[in-house]
Amino acid sequence: AILEAVEKERGSIVFGVPAMHNALAMVRDEVIKNYDLGSLRVASTAGAKSSLRLMKMLEDKFNLTLCETYGLSELFVVSMSTLSNHKLGTVGKPICDIKIIDDSGREVSQGEAGEAILSVPWAMKEYYKAPELTAQVFKDGWFHTGDLVRMDEDGYLEYVEKKSFIIVTQSGLKISPWEVEDVLLRHPGIADVACVGVNDGRGGQVPTAFMVTEEGQVASVEEIGSFCRQNLADFKLPKKFKFVDSIPKTGSGKIDRRQLKEGVP
Repeated sequence: AILEAVEKERGSIVFGVPAMHNALAMVRDEVIKNYDLGSLRVASTAGAKSSLRLMKMLEDKFNLTLCETYGLSELFVVSMSTLSNHKLGTVGKPICDIKIIDDSGREVSQGEAGEAILSVPWAMKEYYKAPELTAQVFKDGWFHTGDLVRMDEDGYLEYVEKKSFIIVTQSGLKISPWEVEDVLLRHPGIADVACVGVNDGRGGQVPTAFMVTEEGQVASVEEIGSFCRQNLADFKLPKKFKFVDSIPKTGSGKIDRRQLKEGVP
């Protein structure tokens, strides 16, 4: 439907969440050649972490530039990449004051992941009738996002993951679900995937992968487990693999990790 719309309307920019662009990146070349997509120049995405590998595929396959944006409902846009300010895998350079801090509130070193806290004149005033929640996120004039980011040596910002979605093992090791998902999406038999942390009953979490197989492909848990062992550190390996018909998404197209966690026995 997207390719048909671009051809019919001579669209130059496609907006969508990463899940949509992931699907576009995996469209077969023999399908793409059936459409006149010469007008398409830019794909714009926001809302979740994008797979660098799939985004590079998207750029190459459609001969376009992918621009990522990072923002929040409470603050609107924080950082965005543009045609003149573009570095694949990042959300461009921040347009507001930003600090990146660790769990103790200290600023992290360059290139290290930490929570983004922001000072912007266009931030919301407060949550409606929720003073305690407002006090939790606004501290000394800085809005605490709950998002993990890192900044490179050139000042480009990379969105990592929401802090609440990070998987913490019993021994305190931290795993980004996106890192596991990015590896699994390299497997030719997997069309879509989500990884969540499930309580292990001992004070920690174990990574659990939910997978949708590619149409016409067959993949076994054993094969996928072996593939993961070749590409992930041992502590990041999913302890459970589950095949599902589809990955639940929120109304904005993001992976609904809470629903997945609630459905694990």
